[in-house]
Amino acid sequence: MPSPILHSVAGYALSRLPLAKQQLPGKLSAIPIAALYGIFVSDMPDLDFIPQILTGLRFHRGPSHTLIAAVLVSALLALIVCQIKRNSRYRELFTLTFIFYSVHLLMDFFTAGGDGMRLLWPLSEQFFISPISLFPRVDHPRGLWDAYHLIFISVELLYAMVLLSVMRARKKLNITP
Repeated sequence: MPSPILHSVAGYALSRLPLAKQQLPGKLSAIPIAALYGIFVSDMPDLDFIPQILTGLRFHRGPSHTLIAAVLVSALLALIVCQIKRNSRYRELFTLTFIFYSVHLLMDFFTAGGDGMRLLWPLSEQFFISPISLFPRVDHPRGLWDAYHLIFISVELLYAMVLLSVMRARKKLNITP
C-alpha cells in the first residue's frame, strides 16, 4: 500500500483543485488550509494503526478502508467544517472530503500483494483488489529498517516527484483543471 508520503502528496495535489480552494480558503501560517485538510483527510483511513497498536488486533484495511467509512467521515467532517466556517456549503464540502478520502482507497486498491479491502463492508465480506498493480507491496514482517523498503520508498518518491512536477508545469503554463 502507499505510505503516508504518497497519500499526503495525493491529498495535497487534490487540494489545488478550484473546489478545495473555494471551500477552504485561507492560510495557517504559510500553508494553505485546503492543503492541510487534503493531506489530513487523505491519510485518515490509515489512522486504523492506532487501535492496532493499543489492542494488538489487526485493524489495518478494516472498517476505515470501506466506502461506508468514506461516506460517514465525509458527512461528519463536512458538518464540523460548516459549523466552524459558517459560509461553507455542506454539499460541496462533503463532495470534496469524499474525494480526498476515496483517493486513499483507490490508491490502496491498486497496490500489489495483500488480500485487498472489504470496500462494501458491512454489506459484503468480499475483498477487492486490482489485478493491475501501480504500487509495490510493503513487506511489514521484514521490519522497519530492512533494505527491501528502499525499493518501495524509491517508487513512491518517483510517483510523488512526477505528480508534483506535473502540478508545477501546469501552474507555469497557467492551465486550470
